[in-house]
Amino acid sequence: MSLFALQVILVAGAVQGLLLSAILFTRKKNVLANRLLSMLILLVSFQSVLAGFDTREFFMAFPHLSKVGWLLPSLFGPLLFLFTKKLTSENPAWRRYEWLHFTPFFLIFLYLLPYYLQSAEAKMAYLDDFEKASEDDFGMLNQLLNLLHLSYGLAALLLIRRHEQRILHNFSEIRKVRLRWLKQFIRLVFFTILFGVTIFYARKWDLPFLTGFYHYHYLGVIICIYWIGYKALSQPAIFQRSLALTAVPRTAVVPEPEATEDTAPPVAVSAKYERSGLSEAAVDAYLLQLLEYMQEQKPYRNSDLTIQELAEAMGMAKHHLSRVINERLGKNFFEFVNEYRVNEAKRLLVHPDFSHYTTLAIAMEAGFNSKATFNAVFKKLTAMTPTAYAAQEKASAAHPA
Repeated sequence: MSLFALQVILVAGAVQGLLLSAILFTRKKNVLANRLLSMLILLVSFQSVLAGFDTREFFMAFPHLSKVGWLLPSLFGPLLFLFTKKLTSENPAWRRYEWLHFTPFFLIFLYLLPYYLQSAEAKMAYLDDFEKASEDDFGMLNQLLNLLHLSYGLAALLLIRRHEQRILHNFSEIRKVRLRWLKQFIRLVFFTILFGVTIFYARKWDLPFLTGFYHYHYLGVIICIYWIGYKALSQPAIFQRSLALTAVPRTAVVPEPEATEDTAPPVAVSAKYERSGLSEAAVDAYLLQLLEYMQEQKPYRNSDLTIQELAEAMGMAKHHLSRVINERLGKNFFEFVNEYRVNEAKRLLVHPDFSHYTTLAIAMEAGFNSKATFNAVFKKLTAMTPTAYAAQEKASAAHPA
């Protein structure tokens, strides 16, 4: 690919980035998260143009743009991390201490300020010494920026992982809140960062083959912009929906129930719950209450059931219910509820009164709200599909041993 073709692609991607940035900035929901992403895309788009025209001739013609590309990348990592944090956080409000994430930007700006204040002639004289300018391009500052990018990329991935774990403890249906698109986007960005860092050092150390890719590594950035642009236009709801976790209120602690003769013997308290203020006898009593409620009231048939809703229905504090499920049953809320749903589906699949039901109808009756989720959870717990299970049970009934 010629340099001209690369420049055309990068400029086209930057134009789309500009339009996408404007669209995201005006979103009515998830305002803070969308504006952080909007700023990130805007800055990355401008940086892409600078990367495409990263030639001596260009900066000699526009000397005041030189070293701007050293400053802007210091904002990429913090914006990516904060965007991810605000989209996955239970409380996405801005906090004063989060301004500290922009400390590298201000430090680098102060470091580069003497250069920025120089005249065009002074900058051109510096750029005319190509060997010196090229050596500085791959100096310690840009190496620190690479480390900053990798650190924030990893931090964003860890936020996604924490979000995935949290929703399993709060929701019985995670399809709408797992933010799969965000995980895909962060992974794409992280691999782009890895590729960019690899190419940076290949150019610095003049490694064969890889050095030739230096001018083209920003194509990965343009792919990220086009990908997120496609998502924004084809699935705008994913940028507008507030995370359901933000709507889950805290409940007051209710009195502990009295232990009964049937409570299980006490077990060791995990470190996570040592300060919960709940005795082992109370935990066991809550467990019995929970199992009875699930059996008699069948709350799992509510496809959108959350741990908050179940706790409120039982008159129990959410964190106490969470302890019972996690510690006594060794499961998260998602596993706990969907095990009941699968057992209900198994009963319905072989019940003569439901023989005319489709697989989807059975799934909905048991509390699932999609066939895909039903099939995945059912197969995970039974090692077979619902259809195979029904056929096996009917065959066993027709030919008893």
